[in-house]
Amino acid sequence: MALAGLLGFLQAWASRMDLVNDTVSYLDMGDGIWRGHWAMAVNGLWGPLYAAILGAAVRFVRPSIRWEYPLVHLVVFGIFLFAWLGFDFFLRELVRLRRETKSPDESNTPEWVWLTIGYTFFLWTSLQLIQVSETNPDMLVAAFFYFACGFLVRLRRGDTGWRTVVGLGLVLGLGYLTKSIMFPVSLLCLAVAAIVTPKKRVLVLLAAGIFAALALPFIVGLSAQRGHLTFGESGRYNYAVHVNHVVRSHWQGDEENGTPIHATRQLVAQPATFEFAAPVPGTYPAWTDTSYWYEGIHPRFNTARGMRHFLELLKTELLFFFELHGSLIAALFLLFYCGGRKRAVLNDIAAYWFLLMPAMGALLLYALIHIEPRYLAPFIATALLCLFFSVRLPRPAGSGRLFAGAAILLFAMFICPIESSSLHVREFVRDVLGHSRPDPNSFQAVAQEMRRLGLAPGDRIASLEYSLYGASTWARLDRAQIVAEVYFWPTLDESSGNNFWQFDTAAQNRVIDAIRKTGARVIVSQTVPGSAKTLDWQRVGDTQWYALWLDPRPEGNTQVGTGGGAHVAH
Repeated sequence: MALAGLLGFLQAWASRMDLVNDTVSYLDMGDGIWRGHWAMAVNGLWGPLYAAILGAAVRFVRPSIRWEYPLVHLVVFGIFLFAWLGFDFFLRELVRLRRETKSPDESNTPEWVWLTIGYTFFLWTSLQLIQVSETNPDMLVAAFFYFACGFLVRLRRGDTGWRTVVGLGLVLGLGYLTKSIMFPVSLLCLAVAAIVTPKKRVLVLLAAGIFAALALPFIVGLSAQRGHLTFGESGRYNYAVHVNHVVRSHWQGDEENGTPIHATRQLVAQPATFEFAAPVPGTYPAWTDTSYWYEGIHPRFNTARGMRHFLELLKTELLFFFELHGSLIAALFLLFYCGGRKRAVLNDIAAYWFLLMPAMGALLLYALIHIEPRYLAPFIATALLCLFFSVRLPRPAGSGRLFAGAAILLFAMFICPIESSSLHVREFVRDVLGHSRPDPNSFQAVAQEMRRLGLAPGDRIASLEYSLYGASTWARLDRAQIVAEVYFWPTLDESSGNNFWQFDTAAQNRVIDAIRKTGARVIVSQTVPGSAKTLDWQRVGDTQWYALWLDPRPEGNTQVGTGGGAHVAH
């Protein structure tokens, strides 16, 4: 627990001033929920529970510009500790089950060996796959899934008490309200619960009822909002983007995937410029609920393309079982080989079907559409635990030492890359010793400078780049709203050809005039070239950002250029 808490805190501290761009949407939703705007809780892409947790923290602490994102990291660190509690509960239930099912001719494995193996998996998947520096809700999903697995093990052990049943329904419902992938995973868990308790399935109905009581209000609200039965729109959106390669923002329709019911409004064709001030609220309405702007999309399933995509992602998932410098697969091979059980190994693994079914089911669902390490972490950890707990070593002397050696090796391989950037140990030490330098382009620095230049809460702004990558994260701190943007980012292939600064003066003026009509008070850019000669741009403090004020221009501020042109000095 001490090591987990220490490493988790190091990650949270080292990344405290940063924020994952998706989290802006959760923060906006949380604000709306706690102000009584319940419609903000109904979102096709983002779950309401994590948003409500962040909203509660912001509402009661009321942090300044500098401390809002550190507060978010403090919340995530708390969720990490909650995930540890869930995993500890799950792991210790597994140890009890292993003792109860141990055969007389099997060697004794000390409890510390199981705990070492299990905690190594937790630390690896939580700190390197999810990461406490990651401010999205995946750590909360992991926590609820671990608790659910612990309750499933209890049911498998014959503990059908009301606390187990109620607990299972509760964590599954809360998991779904965190992320929609937990809806099908929860159905798998409830099916497993029904199978392992054939004589007390009425209790499983109680768990299902609790899950439904939590899930149905959201499903009804979302379905009514979208005009069709749905438990979440993230699958539809991600399939279109990651399998059918639809643009991730500002989709205007195409022959293969359909026509949006209410797309973002295109103001200029070249460079492609869009407006999205209403009706979706939030700092960056185009991303507050992307599924709204993509409503009407019907991704066409191509069997060959879908199968290629599935097999490619499945291969990527399998590679995670070769992590920790190969010690995972090496330890499993040696343990199974030394066990000498040959084909009986399959029966040993199958004994944990009740955990493998929901874990592998989630991995297969993700492989159909899109994967990121943070998505897969709890399901990989659960699958690995099942594999190691299914090892049966004979009684001869030395067998126990073999398992102990494997546990020590796994932990050593996790600790080995202690300077890995994902653990943020080096950054923490430099920060504590005062060797780190403040980032002049931090979100807080940009927000404070824009406030000093005259930006007020509620002001509308526009960006000459894709706002998801920077603008939305500092605009959130200023409580400004991005209402228009040029859809461009240097590394985003689908936006190539939209660089505002590569167009002639006439085209640039068309964009400026179109944006002015949206009511934006200022246009911002983080890629203003030194050769810009046509506009009066102001540098935002010492940051890389520049602002073009439309109406009114703040008084008493230094301009980068005057009169007929501006020269931007970097």
